[in-house]
Amino acid sequence: MIDPLGMVEIFRTQVGETPYSRLNPVTKFVLFTAFVALPLLSPSLIIQLFSLVSQIPLIILSRSSRRIKRSLKASLLFILVLILLNYLTTHNLDFSLAMVLRLISMIIASAIFMSGTSPAEIGDLLMKLRVPLQITFSFVIALRFIPVLADDVVMIVTSQASRGYEVEKGNFLERVRRLVPILIPMIIIAIRRGHQLAEALETKAFSALEKRTSYVVYEYGWLDWVMILYTVIIVTISSVGILALPLPVQLLPFCL
Repeated sequence: MIDPLGMVEIFRTQVGETPYSRLNPVTKFVLFTAFVALPLLSPSLIIQLFSLVSQIPLIILSRSSRRIKRSLKASLLFILVLILLNYLTTHNLDFSLAMVLRLISMIIASAIFMSGTSPAEIGDLLMKLRVPLQITFSFVIALRFIPVLADDVVMIVTSQASRGYEVEKGNFLERVRRLVPILIPMIIIAIRRGHQLAEALETKAFSALEKRTSYVVYEYGWLDWVMILYTVIIVTISSVGILALPLPVQLLPFCL
């Protein structure tokens, strides 16, 4: 029911040749920010459904249905726990479903963004936002390393299984103890990768110059303006819909 490596798919950047991937990074960031913030505007079930449905064009443009499916499958346990806890605390099924749809919408928006945006584009975008170079570089490296470490875990588990080692055997405490032969090699590999990265940065004189230039020049195409206009229309419709909702619905769950 839960697949930790499936959750890593949200952070894995596999940029293909899709209409979404050819968008300007700023446009993709605007789309991502809008569709992450949109579900947070109201706890209304209607708004959550609208936010979910409005991402269908982005799913088509990014061709990320497989990634979204795996990410949602990996998050199934958390989704079930979320709807159960919300219903037990509020006794309101509509609100519980709305919170689940909110989580699903944010997962889909993240999966779409990561499926069509490379770490280099994310780094250039953060630099345009005046984020310090050290923070930008650390964030980009983290995005690159999360999927790599996940692949290392798969390799270690497969190697241990080939030696007859069973990780999922026994009770909960026994399984935790059996994770030690997995964690130790993973930590060692991560430290080695860190040393290799540090040496590579030193040989390339990283941060030696204060002013940096970009190898790639990003331009806006007609599809960028269409998607920005689409985002403005969606946000406007949502804002009007939220204002038209009755006050008790807008104040959920505080009025329960």
